[in-house]
Amino acid sequence: MSSVADQISIVERSNRLGCAPADLPLLGDLPQPVRQRLIEASRVEWFAPRAQLFGGAEMPSHLHIMLSGLVDLSCSYKAGECTALMMAAGDVFMPAAALYAEPYLVSAHALTPCRILLVDAKAMRQEARKCPELALALARVMAGQWRVALKIILDLKCRSPSQRLGAFLLRLHDAAQPGPPAEIPFSKRQLASRIGMQPETLSRTLQTLAANGLYLRGREIIVTNRAAIDEFCGPDPYPPAAEYELGVHAL
Repeated sequence: MSSVADQISIVERSNRLGCAPADLPLLGDLPQPVRQRLIEASRVEWFAPRAQLFGGAEMPSHLHIMLSGLVDLSCSYKAGECTALMMAAGDVFMPAAALYAEPYLVSAHALTPCRILLVDAKAMRQEARKCPELALALARVMAGQWRVALKIILDLKCRSPSQRLGAFLLRLHDAAQPGPPAEIPFSKRQLASRIGMQPETLSRTLQTLAANGLYLRGREIIVTNRAAIDEFCGPDPYPPAAEYELGVHAL
């Protein structure tokens, strides 16, 4: 396997990050001296689709902050792949691993072209020991990611695969409204992995959804009968989303 450096299409080596401090997730609200020291210990990198950012069991060298794109956090099992989360713009990868110098439990691969801020993990830990604002910001992100992970666990236990798929596609659909028709920003195989089903069963499940008011045209999500698909997916058993307020945008 080629190194991560070999897979990176473009690397911005300058510490001039090309965006205002207020636009930097996690760092924007920190005291200016702390923010400046962290920016000086950071760089921005571009990753091409399918590039590996890190592998499972690796020790974190950086805290990853998504500026744009989508990244898949997953693990492999018996030649298959299980997706845990898909990280979107604004998300912070595995902050607990970087904060406590614990090995990653998952691997990270770019699903789309990604622009990512890499903050030196050692510098981040040093600042977190002294700066309560940074420690609280990291705790807020970890709390939000736990909420998302718990919702996924409840989804796996409370809904059938077809209901999970329908609810996930509705989430993507509603997030794009108002605007052009929503599209799945990754492959159908990746979609199956995120939902927790085998790729070969996805087509049959999509046929079930089509009979209940939602179908895919290529990657475009089309809702033909909102009442029917809402009834099919069942009432949402989870409290209203507050993850965005906690700095979490993961799918």
